[in-house]
Amino acid sequence: MRLRPGTWRLRAFWRLHVGVALAFGLFSSGLAALVALTLVVNAVTVPACEEATPAPPDFEVAPFAFDPEARALAFGQALVDQDYHRAYTMLAPELLPYASLCGVRLENFQTLTGNGLAKVELVTTQGWHSNREHGTRVDVPPAPVLGFEPTYDELEVIIRLVLDQSSAHPGIYVQLALLRDGRISRVALLQTLTEMGLVEDFPPPPYADPTAFAETEVVIGQAPWKLGGTLTVPRGPAAFPAVVLVPGSGYDDRDGTSGATKAFRDLAWGLASQGVAVLRYDKRTLTHALAVARQPDFTIDAELVDDALAAVELLRQMPRIDPARVYVLGASLGGFAAPRIAQRDPEIAGLIFYSAPSGRYWERFVASLQRRHEADGTVTEVEQRSLDNLGGYAAAVGALVDAGVPPRDLRVRAAYHADFAGYRPEEAARDLPIPLLILHGTDDASVSPDDFFGWIDGLHGRADAAFRLYEGHNHSLLDGRGVAPPYYLARLHVGAAVITDIAAWLAGGWPDQPCPDGQTLYAGCSGGPAAFRGSYLNP
Repeated sequence: MRLRPGTWRLRAFWRLHVGVALAFGLFSSGLAALVALTLVVNAVTVPACEEATPAPPDFEVAPFAFDPEARALAFGQALVDQDYHRAYTMLAPELLPYASLCGVRLENFQTLTGNGLAKVELVTTQGWHSNREHGTRVDVPPAPVLGFEPTYDELEVIIRLVLDQSSAHPGIYVQLALLRDGRISRVALLQTLTEMGLVEDFPPPPYADPTAFAETEVVIGQAPWKLGGTLTVPRGPAAFPAVVLVPGSGYDDRDGTSGATKAFRDLAWGLASQGVAVLRYDKRTLTHALAVARQPDFTIDAELVDDALAAVELLRQMPRIDPARVYVLGASLGGFAAPRIAQRDPEIAGLIFYSAPSGRYWERFVASLQRRHEADGTVTEVEQRSLDNLGGYAAAVGALVDAGVPPRDLRVRAAYHADFAGYRPEEAARDLPIPLLILHGTDDASVSPDDFFGWIDGLHGRADAAFRLYEGHNHSLLDGRGVAPPYYLARLHVGAAVITDIAAWLAGGWPDQPCPDGQTLYAGCSGGPAAFRGSYLNP
């Protein structure tokens, strides 16, 4: 999951949206769950779901040639007006994990709120940036939250169903996923926002020392793709090493906001407290969501690589930054793309792979989603239909990647997926003449241990490739040890050991032991000459 400061993102590298429609997909990555509505619907004489006839898919339509915010508001207004016939006609039935439209049960929104819906509105950002050096607050004008998810070729909009004045509840937050032909492929209740309301209080991690650094607002890149960013620099006259934070899939804000957490802000403040400058920025698929969604040839270069390179170049020009010690930290999909970034800029000092997948993108993506459906040992009818849907998606992507066959599937942007054909990040990283650091959490529900061991297999034998596995840390390397579920309501922080390890690796000399077996991964180890023997994570 990120959005602009003051908002929320349900994120992970392979995002899982279990909604009232297609159970899919981040972009984040501190993960909040999207919850299926399964309340009992009051009996009606003639169900609207039986009469509604949604439009068939339009494969020839130009991508997103409509107003997505108006479309989302129209759907929400139909729910408020209890005009379910209209709402059902706006859906994409072939992507629903139900035998018929009636399985969606849109009427549950009224049941959930006691028939008290008063209006619908777009969720807007209400956050503010903090200028630590001068202690001032800089207001951020409210802006609608709209994000582009290129993995599924979807625009995502968050709406709020506002209750009438008799209710003390602030409202129901719903995420809609819009296909390029304007139909809605997913309707998901955002449990985090619905239960917590607007998240405004993001306390700093205990290891951050606000007196040790200052922050400056910067602009990344050139028109028409300028992005807002924040540069965090330690106080003092030294030429500091610096790290560019490259976000994961979906549409993330510069802080890595997800529920009640801000993983990228934790990294910036924690590392700056230990003498490392950090540059983070809003992702292009958030700032320019509709513009990039309308680009037929949109690829990961436009999504991540170009902006990361612009951020690296900006850092080198900043005072008190050592231009020879600028590193790139790629989180999730950002780590998948990190070797490409380094290939285009050979002066980058090193790469940090932060919960990054290995192998072929679409295969890992599909395997991750399938593993989530089957995690409890049982597969319900709805889950099975979701898996069948996922199989169709996988087949479409596979045909495109392996044979160059354009798929008849509105979820698959041909240019985006074809760009990954033949690319494996561990193979691309193997020949890079720079040090590499690979970090992973044992509780990562998005990128499996198989991906972590893919990096070990691909890079083993390189003494300058270091690895660390963190017990009880999730996909964003938030430390969840001792925290009771639901995790998406907890104000977790990036683990203190993660901050310390990155700073030590940047300083050189850590870790100093080889990786002969799985146990050494928990303390941190380097490639070395010994043959890796595996562990229970990789039997």
